[in-house]
Amino acid sequence: MKNVNGESQIDMQLSMPALLIGAFENFRTALNAASLPGLRPSHYRVMALIPAEGLKLSELARRADITKPGIGQFIAHLQREGYVVLDRNPADNRSKIVTLTASGVAAADLSRQLIAETEEHWATILGTDRYRELRQTLLELKALSDPEPNKS
Repeated sequence: MKNVNGESQIDMQLSMPALLIGAFENFRTALNAASLPGLRPSHYRVMALIPAEGLKLSELARRADITKPGIGQFIAHLQREGYVVLDRNPADNRSKIVTLTASGVAAADLSRQLIAETEEHWATILGTDRYRELRQTLLELKALSDPEPNKS
């Protein structure tokens, strides 16, 4: 069976997933260089999903596409490191609200800044039109696996 490039076997180093991971590496490298104590790239992604007013833990799990036990582990780690606070939901004692501390806000801001810088860098390298096309293509591919339509 031939792949879309007409080759009989996929060169794993040149496969689309490998290329996407490689393109992501410059962001990961910048984030690791500027990283705050106790944080990995996945922590920044989760913290960036928490609005200033806080969020129900179950909603954060949904937005992050992480299981409830998984998000619980994330939040427990971030709480130990001082980046989030987990409190009872005053509107519903059965649920909990997660909010960012000042350190958490700084970490989420750092993540957003590095993402913006990475995207600006890619737009500069590719040119505005090719960058927009790449972004649109990735949104289309993401939509294939999204249960909800993309809201961006």
